[in-house]
Amino acid sequence: MKDVYSYKGCFISEVNPLQIKDIDGRQGIITGYFAMFDSVDSDGDVIRKGAFTKTVRELGPTSAKPRIKHLLNHDPSQPLGVIYELNEDNVGLYYESKLGTHALGTDFVKMVDSGLILENSFGYQTKKYNQLKPWNEWKEGEAARELLELKVFEGSNLTAWGANWRTHNSGIKSAQYIDQMGKRIDLLIKALRDGTFTDETFDLLEIELKQLQQSFIDLSKTEPPESTQEKATEPVKATQPDKVVRSWKSAGISTLLN
Repeated sequence: MKDVYSYKGCFISEVNPLQIKDIDGRQGIITGYFAMFDSVDSDGDVIRKGAFTKTVRELGPTSAKPRIKHLLNHDPSQPLGVIYELNEDNVGLYYESKLGTHALGTDFVKMVDSGLILENSFGYQTKKYNQLKPWNEWKEGEAARELLELKVFEGSNLTAWGANWRTHNSGIKSAQYIDQMGKRIDLLIKALRDGTFTDETFDLLEIELKQLQQSFIDLSKTEPPESTQEKATEPVKATQPDKVVRSWKSAGISTLLN
């Protein structure tokens, strides 16, 4: 089962500065990098220049239908501003965005001044990559994959290290939580199919749907604690695609993976 939605963080540093122009908030222009090239991350991935060329051309701010959003903490309910420049340079994926005049946009400037914004990040789907070495031979600090083409859904500024709404739920497999996720996914699919929202809202709903779908996949890969596992003569691995899809269907969940 392929990943639907993933995250990459990019720590703010002298090489990757976060700058706000017109700090009085009337203009509220923020500039920085959502990603850096040729740097091995903790997942063993390294992003190569050119990975964002297609997504910027097709979904970026100068495309026929701009769809890449600027969020806080990957949360579609917390849009920070509107990206008006997005491109690759020799460093990474550079952006300029105009912050909204709402309370969150105003407070964001204060959070930057206070040093609370620690990291940039982006939500994406991997389209093309090269496997440099088998994962069973990979060691931390080494590159196992080159990411060559990525589809970007949103760029985020983070108030904590790798903060996102899914983090605290990563180990939960309760039937109640899965049922709640299933109901939310069904509501989102219905809204996307039958709703009469603006394009902006449709895009934010799609981001949330893909986040939830990926959370479902992540949960299916997480084994429950040994003490709670029922003994079985032939354990079923939840990472097998047909088993995962069947579990989604049993909860009444449709999927939109592309």
